[in-house]
Amino acid sequence: WGAREVHEALNEPVPSGRTHVMVERMGRMLGARGGTGPDDDSLMRSMREQSRAEGLAEGRARTVRQLLRSRGVEVSAGFPGDVPGFGEAPEDAVAAAALACRSEADFRARLALGD
Repeated sequence: WGAREVHEALNEPVPSGRTHVMVERMGRMLGARGGTGPDDDSLMRSMREQSRAEGLAEGRARTVRQLLRSRGVEVSAGFPGDVPGFGEAPEDAVAAAALACRSEADFRARLALGD
């Protein structure tokens, strides 16, 4: 960018998509030059870890719901987010409970026993 484009970007009331793209591109270029990345910043690292954990939990929940529904097991709207310990349970325990249970209540009981 030239001086005029930089000035315009710095004075935008709300950064435009074009500005976001350019700032990200410049950040990546400067990071590569300096040998750094987003995880070198403690706040960015923390936010990325949280985002990854949330994404994994959402994927796990979606998979369990789909698996149970495909087996004809009906589940409530809040399931499995409202199952105590669901997010912390080992994946093999969640999979075993989902494959063996006969109902949502049975899933909850099997997952509780797997702790």
